[in-house]
Amino acid sequence: MSGVQVNDDCKTAFEDMKIRSKYPYIIFKISDDKKSIEIEKKGDSFDDFTKNFPDNDCRYAVLDVEIKTKSGATANKLVFVSWSDDNASIKPKMLYASSKDALKKELTGIYAEYQATDRSELDLDEIKKKAGGVRLVSEPNARPMLQARAS
Repeated sequence: MSGVQVNDDCKTAFEDMKIRSKYPYIIFKISDDKKSIEIEKKGDSFDDFTKNFPDNDCRYAVLDVEIKTKSGATANKLVFVSWSDDNASIKPKMLYASSKDALKKELTGIYAEYQATDRSELDLDEIKKKAGGVRLVSEPNARPMLQARAS
């Protein structure tokens, strides 16, 4: 771990996203002084989401995706996205890699993690698959997802 601290507003915005579905996504960055993780952008659409990752740098994000389960039901899942552009220099890649767990530890309720290193990997269908969207029967160890009952 790098010693980078997570700002309180990151946790507050994430809770608003998780509980109130306030944002479809939040992008986080490490501050210029390299001491904290802060919110860079909260947004509305997947298209907007993909455009907001910088070239030659790294970011974290949480994306709220709607998936279709094997039973045909829909469910929303929160996916942690690590963006580490292939063309970024080694210093930011190392800093973001070593600080990721500090942020993930503060954001309880993340269902899956997705890593992207170039824009072609920012694919909504692939992210949904990672979040547990309909699995193929031929997948080894495929288990049906449990559905929570509405109370």
